[in-house]
Amino acid sequence: MGSGAGSLHRSDTKDSVGKDEGAWPRPFRDWLAWVKGEKGIMEFKPTVDFLKILSSPNTSLQYYLQTIIAEVIRVLNADRCSIFFVDDMRKEVWCVGSLDMEPFCQPWDKGIVGMVATEGKMVNLADAHDHPAFDGEIEKKTGYTVKGILSLPVKSVLNLDKAIGVIQVLNKRSSPKGEFSEQDAVELQKLAMVIGDSFYRQRYKALEEVTGHFDSEVQAVLDQHRERMYLSRQQSPAMSTPPEILRSLSRQPFLREHSPLQVEDLASLNFDVLDQAEMFLQELVPDILRHAGCIDNCGIPEKQLMAYPEAVFRGYRKNPFHNAYHGFAVYQMCFHQLSTIDTFSQLTATQGFGLLVAALCHDIDHPGVTNSYLIRLQDDLALRYNDNSVLENHHASVACTLLRDERTAVGSGLAKEEQVVFRKTIIKCILATDMAHHQSCCQRLIGCHSAQDFKATAEEDPQFLMSVCVHAADLSAQALDWEVAKKWEERICQEFLEQAAKEVEMGFTPEPFMQFKMEDMKQRGKLQRDFVDFVLRPLWEPYAQLEPSLDPCLSNLIKNRTLYEVRRIYGSDQMDSMAESDLDLLLPGMPRGEAPQLTPRTVAAIVEGRHAEERAKSKESK
Repeated sequence: MGSGAGSLHRSDTKDSVGKDEGAWPRPFRDWLAWVKGEKGIMEFKPTVDFLKILSSPNTSLQYYLQTIIAEVIRVLNADRCSIFFVDDMRKEVWCVGSLDMEPFCQPWDKGIVGMVATEGKMVNLADAHDHPAFDGEIEKKTGYTVKGILSLPVKSVLNLDKAIGVIQVLNKRSSPKGEFSEQDAVELQKLAMVIGDSFYRQRYKALEEVTGHFDSEVQAVLDQHRERMYLSRQQSPAMSTPPEILRSLSRQPFLREHSPLQVEDLASLNFDVLDQAEMFLQELVPDILRHAGCIDNCGIPEKQLMAYPEAVFRGYRKNPFHNAYHGFAVYQMCFHQLSTIDTFSQLTATQGFGLLVAALCHDIDHPGVTNSYLIRLQDDLALRYNDNSVLENHHASVACTLLRDERTAVGSGLAKEEQVVFRKTIIKCILATDMAHHQSCCQRLIGCHSAQDFKATAEEDPQFLMSVCVHAADLSAQALDWEVAKKWEERICQEFLEQAAKEVEMGFTPEPFMQFKMEDMKQRGKLQRDFVDFVLRPLWEPYAQLEPSLDPCLSNLIKNRTLYEVRRIYGSDQMDSMAESDLDLLLPGMPRGEAPQLTPRTVAAIVEGRHAEERAKSKESK
């Protein structure tokens, strides 16, 4: 039973709205406080099919409504369920989905539905006839006797001040009197949370189809509703969502299309981007912006917000590695850092917004070759940017061009002075992904001798903090679980080999790290082990020391380094045991009698354990 149930009225109360508004959790009225207080809401686990139908932009309105009705009836064991859209332009509610009634509309101040729509409060009635707002006309027309009613407003986080719809359920089947319990009310709140944003899209689609083309006044109001209500921005507001709230908000149901899992935490290291469909990742782009507080604090227009992800994904080329999946992976990894590291609470909302946009677009229109290749070829891009951060300048230019297009201008809700900060943040963050800056970035991290020193440096120079965030995210593939890390390794190898083939064809000699064969697993193991030793550890080790919440990233990196070393020795990842003769290479100093059965996994675990012990001793000594 969810923890939210305890705050509800007893189910035998005739009118659960009452005079004491505090008796109800007032769902969605104060989103952050409510989600933080009602952890039980996060426990809802809808079916994969249900989430897939809701999230798909191709789902028709009728199928969408039928799916919600079926799910509500299944979860609550209700006899009837009806779905209403609130038309605040004509001050009406439309019954758009029901099992036994044709669609109809009525004034929005009429009946229980009208009361819920206008007041924005849930109603749970043990006997509907005892409530003065009950309207018996429909009961007379249909001959269906209403006993218990549970009616809930549906709201979207794009605007929490008013209801966009109502879900109304009648007569619980398992109850003799048909009344709904406190837990039923909680379950309906969970459903309403899941469907809120898709409900918003379907409602406006229906309004446009029915009224938009025939009523210029309505069309004008529709255009106005597509723009977000702008908040006052006399000063650059701080990120209003602290990390502990971000961690709660991120645990909402997300569909994994190719996995049996029903829920995924977008802020975790366990979110496997490569396991998702591109269309689904596009739909998650606004979710991350929403949970990071960007939509509310930066006035992102809803129309542009919906069009922007598709345009970004379309801007990426179909390379093996530098593609839209990599772009989203870096975006998600930046969100992971924002959600787990308190230091990022120093950023303004505009800076956080710019950081996330930069992460998503940091490799947009990447041609699948390196800067050195373009410079050697005297490519037009190299000439345009004078051989200086060629690709990074190009990515920043493409990203900012999207922001100038009125269809994808997600920053247009910012005040003029904040748009300057927004654009500057994006450009500097993308330029920071140039590997030419890697050594200086690592040295500056090492120069921060404590977490307090790092926070002070970040406060004095927030751009340094954002640059570290994006650069680390760009180099985070090997800081993930082995099964995910090796998929990314295979992709970058494919891309390197494609570039090497082009260079050989033109009479050039490829870089040493591109001179291998895909089937040569030993050489691939050596190359990746060296990449971890000489590029990744100098970045992730000091970063994790300064921000201990990143310890899991460093642990993954150490484990993966060992597994690449196993690959270098044996030329394979598929093995049940290893020779004892290789013990000194992998576990120097371990007595033979103490060694467990040697497998890649056990060796990696021991190496990572040793590393953790060393770090613990180092912390104690400090």
